Amino acid sequence: EERFFDRRFPSGETERILTLLRPASCNLVLVGMPGCGKSTVGRVLSEKTGLPLVDLDEEIARRAGYSIPDFFAREGEAAFRDLESRTLAEAMSKTGQIVSTGGGCVLRPENRLAMRRSGRVYFLQRDLDALPTDGRPLSQAGSLEEMYRVRLPSYNAAADASVFNNAPAEETAQEIWRDFCENSGD
Repeated sequence: EERFFDRRFPSGETERILTLLRPASCNLVLVGMPGCGKSTVGRVLSEKTGLPLVDLDEEIARRAGYSIPDFFAREGEAAFRDLESRTLAEAMSKTGQIVSTGGGCVLRPENRLAMRRSGRVYFLQRDLDALPTDGRPLSQAGSLEEMYRVRLPSYNAAADASVFNNAPAEETAQEIWRDFCENSGD
């Protein structure tokens, strides 16, 4: 505009325009331990922003035709992780959406790469003693502390930012959205 039409933009106008365009050109991705609030915060973000929510666990259950615990019982974790990777790759082929992943989605390097290529990834953290285990096969199978210890390097490798989700979901969503609008073009 300035170069071709000899018109000056007001200071900050370019940044304002980029801020408006960022949500459409990038995904907002939520990762974290099972029960940390990814689906809840994702729904709040979707309602607040109007961006569609892709809840990977819901999408996997829809595709499989039965619940995640039933999938684990019938087909095992390896088959679940394969379907999870395919579902994530499809979701990440689009932009302008909120993607809530399953707790173990970060375990595969190709999943972390897919998330980072087309999204800004937020590691939602919650106190381990506040994590529910009902309906979560791997959370019930062993120690949450051990699961967290094993997964933490993968969460950190996937994440662009880390947010504690011990407050109401609306506050966490607001904090994430503010950061996303300021940093998703990085």
